[in-house]
Amino acid sequence: MPQKHDVTKKAKRVTRYLRKTLDRIAESPQSTDEREANDSELCTLDTNAETDGLEKDIATLSISNSTGRIRYILCLDIEATFDGDRRFNEETHEVIELPCILVDINDGQIIDEFHTFVKPSRHPHLTSKCMTLTGITQEDIDNAPTFIEAIHLLDGFMKKHSDKLDPPPQVGNPPPNGSPRLGPRNYVWVTDGHADIERFLCLRSCRINRIRLPAYMSGQYIDMKLLFKTHFKERGFRRIPDMLAKWGLSFEGREHSGLQDARQVARIMLLMIQKESIELKCNRSVMMEKNLSFTARQL
Repeated sequence: MPQKHDVTKKAKRVTRYLRKTLDRIAESPQSTDEREANDSELCTLDTNAETDGLEKDIATLSISNSTGRIRYILCLDIEATFDGDRRFNEETHEVIELPCILVDINDGQIIDEFHTFVKPSRHPHLTSKCMTLTGITQEDIDNAPTFIEAIHLLDGFMKKHSDKLDPPPQVGNPPPNGSPRLGPRNYVWVTDGHADIERFLCLRSCRINRIRLPAYMSGQYIDMKLLFKTHFKERGFRRIPDMLAKWGLSFEGREHSGLQDARQVARIMLLMIQKESIELKCNRSVMMEKNLSFTARQL
């Protein structure tokens, strides 16, 4: 016969397990298009390598409490490899398309666009299902820069607009103390969900290629999907076409093209600002240490 205290301890462990499982189910997306990384995938990695200790300063990263100075949004929508099964696994979800749309929210205009395809390191040959979904061809990938080269190209795009973006984006290697310069900015990154930065960049391509998330992308950002659901008080998953339908509009271009999706993200954000009078408030945060461990959270 088991002792009473042993049974009690086992019951407590089972209860804790069930609570965690129910929490994950309650928070999980309701569509296969939104099967994003779970807590274990997005937590800080278990490593003894040197860090900057940035997790201690997570509350101060990127955008300050005063959001009135934000003038520019950088809309990002990444396409990544997959083999037909949308669930995350260690062999998929490397970046293959990296677009960025720079928008002046004061004027309500797109200022500039950045776009490049990216050759993945682990699996440079795309599956037929991946090509069908994204419209990206094997020739596009064969002629594309590597991920590290693509980040350098993005650095150049950010540097090109350093006269507008304040403080000017820090590109290249981090400063001698290893800690990227982070503080109040007049710009903020916007993504459709949190997979683009947290999974495709931090969890996969940055770690595979042993480089850090760019300093200008670190810190707080806006998850447009979460912002939309919070503003309209909707619980269900919303795709980009569903969001546009809120104002009687339709998707322009080809869905699952990173560049076309990023343009629609910019379009929706301008509608939210102009028609819904939303306050630009960051709702997620991500930072990456020198040892490539990272912390991502909802604010």
